[in-house]
Amino acid sequence: MDEVSIENVIRRCGDFSTFQWIHLSLLCLLNLSSGMTGFYYVFGLAEPLFRCRLPSDIWPDDNQYLSANSTHQYYLDTQLTSSSKCQYANGSQCNNFVFDQTVFGRTFTEEAGFVCGNAIKKTWISTVYEIGTFTVLITGPACDRIGRRKLLIGLSLGLYVVTGITQTLLQFVSMGVNTKFILLIINQLVSGIDPYGIVFLLMMELTSSTHTSFAAGVSLIAYTLGEILFTGFARLARNWLNLKWLMSVYYAVTIPYLYFIPESPYWLFSRKKYDELEVCLRRIAKTNRREESEWLPYYKELVEESRIVERTETKIKKKKRARVLQFLPRLLMCGSIEFVTMLLYTKISYGLGATSDTLSPYVNFIIGAGVEGLGYLTAGIVMTTMLGRKFSLIMFVLLTASAVLAVPFLMESYPVVSIIISQVGKFGVSAAVSVSWLYVPELFPTYMRGLANGIFVFVGSFGSMIAPIVDAAVGEKYQHITHYVYSGLTLALAAVITTLPETRDRSFQDGEEEEEEDVDAVQTEADSDNKI
Repeated sequence: MDEVSIENVIRRCGDFSTFQWIHLSLLCLLNLSSGMTGFYYVFGLAEPLFRCRLPSDIWPDDNQYLSANSTHQYYLDTQLTSSSKCQYANGSQCNNFVFDQTVFGRTFTEEAGFVCGNAIKKTWISTVYEIGTFTVLITGPACDRIGRRKLLIGLSLGLYVVTGITQTLLQFVSMGVNTKFILLIINQLVSGIDPYGIVFLLMMELTSSTHTSFAAGVSLIAYTLGEILFTGFARLARNWLNLKWLMSVYYAVTIPYLYFIPESPYWLFSRKKYDELEVCLRRIAKTNRREESEWLPYYKELVEESRIVERTETKIKKKKRARVLQFLPRLLMCGSIEFVTMLLYTKISYGLGATSDTLSPYVNFIIGAGVEGLGYLTAGIVMTTMLGRKFSLIMFVLLTASAVLAVPFLMESYPVVSIIISQVGKFGVSAAVSVSWLYVPELFPTYMRGLANGIFVFVGSFGSMIAPIVDAAVGEKYQHITHYVYSGLTLALAAVITTLPETRDRSFQDGEEEEEEDVDAVQTEADSDNKI
């Protein structure tokens, strides 16, 4: 017989056939929703062109951004100042504004007046979303304990219910702007508790290590398609609340599939849930048209060997707990990978991504998503067929660092070239993100993979939050310094990655080399005791 392992049994049930295609396709529907929730503020809280509203005694019905006639234009020229959008010509501050709705429609920024002195409040919406992602420190270990499927269903339903309630209140209950702001904050906070990381793990664990690269790539491409779909929703809605409702309609379409989501066979085996595991494997084999004789004998031998090992379970658990502590340096290194890559991703997406005034923001966003998707696809090909995980990640982060470093020298003299280099940077950082999301789960055994992924995403959220704060703090005059610092951080990250092992040909099963050594050692010790 071949090697007895859960991964080998999955291969014999069909590790990438009809069953995997069906569920990867349907799980992608959940990842599309993640791509939408992550970028809501781009259009829902976009800042359109605006100006001070003319005093009512001069022009009573000043509700149109552009001039209505020559007289209206005369008052705009004489009463407003071109040096500041927040002041009248006499130097006094204005509190009422007129917004241009031709591009974005009606955004929450317009409705709440989050411009000039109140502009900082708009950033609270994106900040609370990132705060919501901090829950990965809870959901990560939880999916290791209660399973991928149960937690995924619970988080998805919780997200749909809370967002549905807050949007219903916003739509049908009369309230002031401050109350609307609070409800929208609650809505975005819950949206940040996104199950994307769990979906990503499940997609990888429904197949063998031979196909995890492809599964991870499919997951990331689905996220990018969600960005594109969201852009279409924004163009159709042209209203911040209508956009929320279109997203909710999409969520509702995915609800029936929650009932059919399978559990990870790797997780079931790691938790010794053999009855559920056999049901899961039968389902996989039946869908993939595999006979019982092809996989069942191997499964029975696997279970038999696993039950023999259970006699030494107490000692093995102690060794597992000790190994979690031994993995701490690796956890910190993986956290640094996500921190720097998300810092660069945010910097490039919202800082370097200068775009032509001739293109609409919707077109620009779709182009950016296309470049991002190309990065994901390229990363999948390179790390699978050429360089492996480790050296692919080093190559892509160095490419990103080169783009970040080059832009300050090109921005003023060669703006078009600067835009192209910016897109190269986005391509590089997207590819780096793709590799890191696959690489990190492969560095840890199943019993702590959710925890590792949670810490990975948690630390990365700080990178996403810090990038815009740093840009706002240093101002345009010293922006070039941030480019130099970020490039230096990337070089340091490349050095850190060189210390990690390659996982390209490594089994994805729970029970890597170190754990197998533990089992053998404990079993040998038990045999010696029996002889005595």
